[in-house]
Amino acid sequence: MPLRRSTVYMAFNTRNEDLAVDLITEDVDFVNIRNTGSKGAAPAHIAQSRRARSFDRPARPVARNREPLNAKLKFGTVFAAMFCTWLGVACIARSDQSFPAASPTADISIGLNDFGFRLLSALANGSSGNVIISPYSVSIALAMTYNGAAGDTKAEMGRTLALSGMSDKQINRNYLQMIEAVEKADHSVQMETANALWAQSGFPINLEFVKVTHGFYAAPVESVDFSTDPDRAAEKINDWVNRSTHGKIPTIVKSPDPNTRLILTDAVYFKGRWQRPFIKNATKPRPFHLQGASPADVEVPMMVQNGEYQYFETDTLQAIALLYGNAHFQMYLLLPRSKGGLADLLRSLDESHWREWTNKLSFREGEIVLPKFETTYAKQLNDALINMGMAVAFDARKADFSLIHQPPPGLYVGDVEHKTYVKVDEEGTEAAAATSVGIELAAKVYPPPPPPFKMIVDHPFFFAIGERHTKALLFAGIVTNPTSK
Repeated sequence: MPLRRSTVYMAFNTRNEDLAVDLITEDVDFVNIRNTGSKGAAPAHIAQSRRARSFDRPARPVARNREPLNAKLKFGTVFAAMFCTWLGVACIARSDQSFPAASPTADISIGLNDFGFRLLSALANGSSGNVIISPYSVSIALAMTYNGAAGDTKAEMGRTLALSGMSDKQINRNYLQMIEAVEKADHSVQMETANALWAQSGFPINLEFVKVTHGFYAAPVESVDFSTDPDRAAEKINDWVNRSTHGKIPTIVKSPDPNTRLILTDAVYFKGRWQRPFIKNATKPRPFHLQGASPADVEVPMMVQNGEYQYFETDTLQAIALLYGNAHFQMYLLLPRSKGGLADLLRSLDESHWREWTNKLSFREGEIVLPKFETTYAKQLNDALINMGMAVAFDARKADFSLIHQPPPGLYVGDVEHKTYVKVDEEGTEAAAATSVGIELAAKVYPPPPPPFKMIVDHPFFFAIGERHTKALLFAGIVTNPTSK
């Protein structure tokens, strides 16, 4: 059964000692926050009575005459069949201000996919192993952070995330609509998303930032103590990540830096059954050719299936789409013709080529031979994001996150961690008639169909999981060794 899990973790640190400030207490419909009445390390008690992503009940308005919260920030992303994000300090419910619906624009999905391809290319450069990321997860987590940035920091983040040309309001509304559309796309597929903020207790966070991240990204806020009890803070965050990813990613945070003032976490959980399952008895060991390794081949259980698929080929690559559930989600596979051609494929893989190739997919009879694999990936994203043009956010002297907390002290991004988990096997559900896509016209003469294709995925390849309506890439990666855990 195909499984995907992802988590992003981002940490914001202060440049100098933080100031003790009273926490805000709100009494709302689905989140209750109680002020302990003390300063500094005073924790906020949070009782969450309903799922954070619920939109069907308006929250009470947040009092505007209260002092804004501030926090030192860490940020992270975790890949899994579940998506989550957390912001620290205190829980603030959605306000009753209106967030008009907006269809996900092409700019959001195109920008998200473009960012994902560039990030994958940066991480794969110089790597000989499997690299698996969630453009969807990392992009959402960084978009939340973008709301707290100003000046050059915001400008660089906007260019890196391909958000230029849109207002903050357009960006947030379209991300909200995209998340909702992806979650509701197919009830036969388990697609879960969650977001959260974890803040140093007593450190003030701008109330407007908390309202925006909660209102558009469903990210509640919880108070933790990074300064004097970082291990307990990590334990609370990791417990949330473990539950959010159904146990597939048990940890994302180790021991936070005591200077951490805010951590944003994002987790995604995806569990989809093939629309047409592979027959387990047909799975046989076959060689998979490794690139530049010794031994050159490894034995891998290979799944085999014949039928009609969305398929496209050129002289240099083969492409196929395998459907999940009711065909709203699909796995794309790009296989270079040459056994050593993955590097060339990655160099040409950008958003423009992606749209060109996927638009050329058409139904054709053939055979697909695909390896079973289960693998995890963990990587700090700091260097990749800096090289992609986001350097100022990581610079303790230049970063401007004054929309999260008004200096002093100033905030900067100290750490961005990302983890993914992927499992692909034979399990799936049978296709329903409603998922048929063919249209027939009477009395029309067609040219003879092309001969059946044969696509044997027995050397390094690219794969992605996408949602049909939003066209957003949930997961993307390269598999160089299916036996690597």
